[in-house]
Amino acid sequence: MSHIQVAAAIILQDDKVLIAQRPADKHKGGYWEFPGGKIDPPESPVEALRREIFEELNIHIKSADPFTEINFEYPEKKVSLKFFVVENFSGTPQGMEGQPIKWVPRLELVDYRFPEANQPVVDKLLKE
Repeated sequence: MSHIQVAAAIILQDDKVLIAQRPADKHKGGYWEFPGGKIDPPESPVEALRREIFEELNIHIKSADPFTEINFEYPEKKVSLKFFVVENFSGTPQGMEGQPIKWVPRLELVDYRFPEANQPVVDKLLKE
């Protein structure tokens, strides 16, 4: 079973959270997620986060604060996710890979379907 290390961003602005829709042909396609991607050795999680967010959204992260870490096992793979809060960035987010993106009020995150590994993050954001 493969084990994937991921860095993901909880990008906040005016109490809204930026979410992106997963491509239909990917694992959990059509679900919404917090943008990010695989950590490629020898990258640190923050280096991977900066690279992935630039590739996916065309923005530059100025600072990222650790939020939580989640280890989750799907039937077909294990994922270790490191989530960071990003409130300081430059540029205007765009779906550079053709993926839909949305700014969602924090309390409306319950209206979107997220992969199971992301659910603890959604729950934690709803309580803050």
